[in-house]
Amino acid sequence: MLSVGAVSAAKDKLIQIRDRRRLHPYTALLFAELGLILFYPFLVNVGYHDELFRLLAVIVFCTSLYSVMGRGRITTIAFLLGFPAIVVRLIRLVEHRPLYRLTDECLGVVFLVFITSVLVWSILSRPDVTGDTLAGAVSAYLLIGITFGVAYMIIHGLIPDSFRDSVDPGRHFTPADFTFFSFVTLTTVGYGDIVPWTSHARSLAIIESVIGIMYPALLISRLVGMRLTKREDPDAR
Repeated sequence: MLSVGAVSAAKDKLIQIRDRRRLHPYTALLFAELGLILFYPFLVNVGYHDELFRLLAVIVFCTSLYSVMGRGRITTIAFLLGFPAIVVRLIRLVEHRPLYRLTDECLGVVFLVFITSVLVWSILSRPDVTGDTLAGAVSAYLLIGITFGVAYMIIHGLIPDSFRDSVDPGRHFTPADFTFFSFVTLTTVGYGDIVPWTSHARSLAIIESVIGIMYPALLISRLVGMRLTKREDPDAR
């Protein structure tokens, strides 16, 4: 009869083979985020461009759920938060009442904050550096920008004129505009065309800019530390 160890080893081998043949969750999430950021500009002049942006966001939500599959309670919590957020966002593709808008944005930001926290913790606590680790690190960084973009939409909806355009005063901001402003703030570029005007918007922008500075620093130091540890450990070679 086969020993328990042999059965366990065979099972682990099958899991490794299966994982090699599928698109890794972090890679899928990264592609979805890049699609939201890079493909949307080509849809600006198309009718229902805001709905198309929300549809791309739904894909990001779905791949975010996929990225935390197989983690027990974390997966359960992610589904409890993510499923309502996805459903309400799909409803918003055809229904534009203010109640659905606020519900969609609040559910979305809570879900994204949870997923982002899980991803950041998972990446920073991993014992080794792999291609998957790097994909997860970039995915988490992009997800931070997307999350704050949704948060800015909530503030703008609750407190009108929280943001102003210094180039085109009175401009109507779209979800893509807030995503753009979020990444400009996260990377501390600060073009100055969209300006946070109220104290709530400015406070959130400060928090995001601090995260934008600290996250790459912590990530790089962690990855370098793991790499050096691996070199010094003869058993890891």
